[in-house]
Amino acid sequence: MDRIVDGDRPDYAGEEVNLTLDDLRSRGFSAGDAFCKAIICLFAYKEPKSFATNSIVKLDNSWLKVASSRNYHHFFPRSYLTKSGFTEQEANLVLNITLVDDYLNKRVVKAKPPSVYMKAFRDKNEELDQTMRSHYIDDMDAFGVSTDDYPVFIEHRGQRVLKEIKKRLEPDLG
Repeated sequence: MDRIVDGDRPDYAGEEVNLTLDDLRSRGFSAGDAFCKAIICLFAYKEPKSFATNSIVKLDNSWLKVASSRNYHHFFPRSYLTKSGFTEQEANLVLNITLVDDYLNKRVVKAKPPSVYMKAFRDKNEELDQTMRSHYIDDMDAFGVSTDDYPVFIEHRGQRVLKEIKKRLEPDLG
C-alpha cells in the first residue's frame, strides 16, 4: 500500500486477471456473486441515467444487495426471452442487467420487448442515445435493441463492458 501511495505501481506478475468475452457472455446474474458485484459496480460508476428523463438513477444500496432489487432491470425482460425460446439461464445474464429506477422497472417496462418500450422512451427523452451510453449501450441499432436481437445485444454489450474492464485492469494499454 505504501508503494501505491508513493506512486509506484506494484508488480502482480502471475496474478493477472484473464477475462474473456466468453466469460462475460456466460455469466449468470446473482446479486450475491462477487464477479457480478464487480460488474454492477462498473455499471454504477458510469452513473446510469433514467431512460425516461436522462436524470441520474438514484441507486439505493439497501436494494442493490438483493437480486430482486427494483434497481436491477433485465434490459431484455426474462419473461419476454423465455416466451421467445431462451432458457431462464440464458435470460438471466449479468450483461442483460441495467440499473434503473424502480418505477421504470416495475410499472413501465414489464415484459415488453426493448424495441417497444425503448420507442416510447425515444419520444420522451431527446437525449436517449446519451442516456443509453451511460448503460454501456452505445448504439441501440447496432446492439440489436430495435430488432429485439438478444444474441447481438449480449455480444455487443459484452464487447463494450470487456473493453471498459480492460481499460481499468490495464490502464497503461488503454
